Amino acid sequence: MENRIIRIGDLHQITTQSFSGDAVVTEVHGIQTPDQKGVLVNYRIEDYGETNAFYLPDSQILEAQADSRRSRSGMPKEYVYKTAKNFDWMQYGEDVAVQKKIANAFVKRFDMFRKQGRGLYIYSDTKGSGKTMLACCIVNEVLKEFDIPVKFISMPEYIELVKDKSEGAKAKIKSVLEAVLLIVDDIGATTEDKEWISNAIFRLVNWRHENLLPTIYTSNVPIEKLKTDDRIVSRIYEDSVPVIMPEVSIRRKKADKYRSEFLRQILEEKEPAASGQALPDSDK
Repeated sequence: MENRIIRIGDLHQITTQSFSGDAVVTEVHGIQTPDQKGVLVNYRIEDYGETNAFYLPDSQILEAQADSRRSRSGMPKEYVYKTAKNFDWMQYGEDVAVQKKIANAFVKRFDMFRKQGRGLYIYSDTKGSGKTMLACCIVNEVLKEFDIPVKFISMPEYIELVKDKSEGAKAKIKSVLEAVLLIVDDIGATTEDKEWISNAIFRLVNWRHENLLPTIYTSNVPIEKLKTDDRIVSRIYEDSVPVIMPEVSIRRKKADKYRSEFLRQILEEKEPAASGQALPDSDK
């Protein structure tokens, strides 16, 4: 496991009697007695103020740090706290044993992937097939064991950052380039054939390649069909283990399920005493 250090300014998820959400670390004090070993942590909650001290035993420090890493990663909010238990492989209705083994191997043998700078390329031609959620679940599982900087960025968002010449944009690009583990979502989504775009993508992919930094790519396009510079394709191909997802839209299946449940509820429930008139059964 990585070293367990809590820093002032870290963002942790906490729960009190009146609050549940992210809070900023303001004070940290080590504590070691015959019965206790850990830290006392004070937090500041936005629009609330300072909290009383929380005791975190050694066993919970890495979990708290993982919360901080997730909160600052840039992951979509719906996936920030999703882990393996939230990803239902059965929902595809077909054999996904190989895909599941590769995902589990990345988590369990992350040290090996990290030493080789090897990542994943999660691909499906179908939108809503669970690629992004799977990538986030994998990274969140890694964070349970490793206190490392992780980042999430979509390719269109990265291109917009490159366009922006501000110091803030440059700092964000630096954090993306140097993250120990990076998710690049929707590579292949940028179809503009412009030299500066190819150069920007190559800079990202090549930096990761040369510094042996594992990257998880998601895409609707197979590696060999990426419409971009051959140098980019070759480096992604060299560094990535492909995870070919089923051509099933999980998003649509969930939407159909929720819509059906909602429709059933409104058709089965008894009509409440209405304050207004109901629509007429037929035109008169």
